[in-house]
Amino acid sequence: MLSLDEIEAGAQCTHKNTGLRYAVVAVEDEEVLLEAQTEGHEPLTVPADLFVKEFHVGEQYRTPRRGRSRGRSRRTGPQTPAAPTGPKSKGKIKKMVRDRGFGFIRGEDGKEVFFHRSGMNGTEYDNISEGDIVEYVIQEGPRGARAEHVRGVSPETAA
Repeated sequence: MLSLDEIEAGAQCTHKNTGLRYAVVAVEDEEVLLEAQTEGHEPLTVPADLFVKEFHVGEQYRTPRRGRSRGRSRRTGPQTPAAPTGPKSKGKIKKMVRDRGFGFIRGEDGKEVFFHRSGMNGTEYDNISEGDIVEYVIQEGPRGARAEHVRGVSPETAA
């Protein structure tokens, strides 16, 4: 049986009964935060014991976390990411999960993209709300598209 020590952020998993696919966003002692890989589905917070019983993690994504991992440790602060490059996009904040520090943006093209508070100025995160217009750069990462350099823009600037 799978143990939580074998799961890292970024792992791809599938619910055994529904077949829905998710990416692991964070693994806590008592719960696992999942980002839906199917459009129209919301992120999930699943109790750890239920996650172990009801989700399958592909063998290619299982990496034991014994000692120091190659990725970012839960015990250290965020590392300085490389500056994102690419065209700027605009969209509206669709959903904010403030207690977890992330949210989703629906772009002008209709596609939704994940963002984390680490992808923006700290005060900017505290000042945006659902429905606000933002500008961002889309970056591809191991878990799919992610908005970086997110910043609020006024409705006049957005037009």
